[in-house]
Amino acid sequence: MLTILAQVLALIAAWYAADRAAAWLHLPFSGGVVGLLVMVALLLSGALRPAAVEQGADWLLSNMLLFFIPLVVSVVQFTDLLKSDGLRLFAAIGLGFISVLLATAFTVEWVCRLERGRRLRRLRSERAA
Repeated sequence: MLTILAQVLALIAAWYAADRAAAWLHLPFSGGVVGLLVMVALLLSGALRPAAVEQGADWLLSNMLLFFIPLVVSVVQFTDLLKSDGLRLFAAIGLGFISVLLATAFTVEWVCRLERGRRLRRLRSERAA
């Protein structure tokens, strides 16, 4: 349990650092995107092993539904806004959701292909030796 807590805290600290860096550098995208890019770079370079964050990331993913409770509460509080601009809001949310979903899917696919290529090259070099 302490391992999971330490990994979750490390992931939160990494997100916070990336968010502050994005704000400080006046980047046109969020700290979450910066954090994702840094995390992918660290994992691909071998500077960070997947086991160092795996349990914490699994815990965060398994409890992700809890992070949406404030959204549901705010929807209940702003029913007048939903009546007047609900269609535009849902379209914007839908487009944002689809964009994040596609970006995540393509990033995961890209990283998996890179990792498969790395393993294949390593196996070929081991067989050649």
